[in-house]
Amino acid sequence: MTAEFQVPSPLVPSRENYFVRYCKQHCDGTWVVVDVSLDNLRGNPTLRSRRRPSGCLIQELPNGYSKVIWVEHVEVDDRGMHGIYRQLVDSGLGFGAKRWVATLDRQCKRLASAMASNMPAEPHV
Repeated sequence: MTAEFQVPSPLVPSRENYFVRYCKQHCDGTWVVVDVSLDNLRGNPTLRSRRRPSGCLIQELPNGYSKVIWVEHVEVDDRGMHGIYRQLVDSGLGFGAKRWVATLDRQCKRLASAMASNMPAEPHV
């Protein structure tokens, strides 16, 4: 498979990776999806990133929802990184899970608020 990974910033170039995917359902119903990079087999000397073994666990919950645990492991040549991000990335916080989960949480709250049907209508003046 090939995939293009993008970050919503003009300062971070998109990255294309070539990988194989393995999926398996365990006896408890949990699905495991694992991606393994084949980029090192392509012989590309200008490769600026390499996807390390990554994937997810998907567990069906009794309430009709699913619990998803996602692990993404990427090795990146960051020598061309814009200087304003250097301190953040070097601190280990730039791509940390806590930061991404907090961002996803804020986005979910915004969507829930926008989709709420019990909000009073604006009074007409």
